[in-house]
Amino acid sequence: MNVMTSALDDTLLALADPMRRRIFEVLLSGETPAADIAAAVGVEQDVLAKHLAVLETAGLVARRWKGGKELVKADPAPLEIAAKWIDTNRELWAMQSQMQQPARDDGSAEQR
Repeated sequence: MNVMTSALDDTLLALADPMRRRIFEVLLSGETPAADIAAAVGVEQDVLAKHLAVLETAGLVARRWKGGKELVKADPAPLEIAAKWIDTNRELWAMQSQMQQPARDDGSAEQR
């Protein structure tokens, strides 16, 4: 497995969970204290920590401590790998779909 495939897997796995997507969306507004994220998405701190660990493994969030508070910010960079994969496969699917369409009858064929 190459690095790009691993990064894509981590990103898609992280975003496969609706709660992690919601957490990521909350973080898109800027760096946020973990306690505020937990309140915004309606989870306990320990549950949030598990979700943040998955997002962090995928590189989608970065965490730091300041003044006794854990601050979390989103890093959307890994989304580029996922977007590229989706775009490439969308193009391949469109080409394959066009090749499988039967030739249309425009009336130019001889009728018997």
